[in-house]
Amino acid sequence: MNKQRRQKIRDVKKEIENCKENLQKILDEEQDYFDNIPENLQGSMRGSDSEDAIDTMENCIEDLENIINELMEI
Repeated sequence: MNKQRRQKIRDVKKEIENCKENLQKILDEEQDYFDNIPENLQGSMRGSDSEDAIDTMENCIEDLENIINELMEI
């Protein structure tokens, strides 16, 4: 692989890292929201939707971390 293509991969990796950071910020906001819902409402549809969103974002962040790690090996 030549230098130019390696640089393109580094650029893509940086973009993915930025996406991961932005998603983490949204996850933190959603987690704060869920944590501040009264306990009796955490089991409601709104609380359940929030938990689902948190789980999905956590999985996506983990996937992005795996992609970043794979790109570092190139």
